[in-house]
Amino acid sequence: MGNDLYKLRSFGYVEIDDEIWFPNLNFNALMKINKSTGRLEIVDKFPNYGAWQGWLYSTVCYVDGYLVFVPNCSEEIVAYNLKSQKFISTALDNEFIGQKKTYFINGYVHEHYVYMLPTGAECIVRYNSNNHTIQYLENELSALIRTKPETFYCFYQQFEVIDQKIYIPFLELNAVVIFGLAEESIEIKYLDIKGGCSTINYVDGLFYLASWKSPEIYCWNEETGKIKTYREFPENFMGTQMFLCGCDVGDRIVLFPEQSNMIISFSITSGEIYEVQEIHNFNNDPVMTYFVSNTETGQYLLTADMDAIGSYIYTTNRLEIRPCHSTDKLYNKKQIDNFFFHEDEKVLEEYIAEVLKNSEGTIQTEEQCNYGKRIFDQIRLS
Repeated sequence: MGNDLYKLRSFGYVEIDDEIWFPNLNFNALMKINKSTGRLEIVDKFPNYGAWQGWLYSTVCYVDGYLVFVPNCSEEIVAYNLKSQKFISTALDNEFIGQKKTYFINGYVHEHYVYMLPTGAECIVRYNSNNHTIQYLENELSALIRTKPETFYCFYQQFEVIDQKIYIPFLELNAVVIFGLAEESIEIKYLDIKGGCSTINYVDGLFYLASWKSPEIYCWNEETGKIKTYREFPENFMGTQMFLCGCDVGDRIVLFPEQSNMIISFSITSGEIYEVQEIHNFNNDPVMTYFVSNTETGQYLLTADMDAIGSYIYTTNRLEIRPCHSTDKLYNKKQIDNFFFHEDEKVLEEYIAEVLKNSEGTIQTEEQCNYGKRIFDQIRLS
């Protein structure tokens, strides 16, 4: 993990006034950033889990004065009351959602409900922010999921909402699920595509989908059922799980990678696909993009290799990366260090070992243990 401790990893966040709130994926923390100062605050730990536990919550939704956190590996839904600064936990029932982790990646707020869309879970969950109760929606979708093998995953991050219907692309089925909010109905539309699909954009009455496992983009006309396929990707494009999110900007859709090596642009008018920008981390491996959301000012982005939330603005075939807030890196690093220093001894020992293990210094293994013990003893005495 090492330097990953200081990355702002999350599948999503909410902006409230001048602050950005999100659950940290690397360890157990509710965080917020002041956009004016760029300073990070660790608000609290999520209840019922240790500080070192990561991947508890995927994203956060704001509804009725609460931050509602969508569980990834956590076995409960947590709501944080912004006024009282208290958590309310509601346990999930494994009889309905199953035993497979990575339960949910995203959620959608409708009235006072948060609908959580299953990734590894076995059904859609409706969370009531008024009384903090859970309803498990049993329907043809949940029945279908339960026929699939343990390795099967349903939905990822992106969906479209049109006329009170949520259109969700299936990761590992060649299909789109339509969830009707009015009656909580389910319709499964099977498509003549391959490799499933992970992104969906609705533009001028047509749906544009990117394949999850094949370098293909599809244009789907729901009314006629016709599908047009685009395969002419850039020559140096490569990847396995292709794209995480597509953002429609004018006459183009800009596709951000999950585990592929570049951001690409797809022309809605001509069908042309071309490279916008290659992205790699320091090991020259493809960067995993964790979250992209459309806002009034552009596409805000959280990635695995960033310690700030950036604003990706796409204009005139050019992608500009701008910070959407300043970043006080030294202050933020100190906040995270202090968070672990004030935890119990076992957590602190693990933290010191993790930092030293990933250090680029010349301390050898035996010396690391002694060095870590000296640091720990000094902290314990201070």
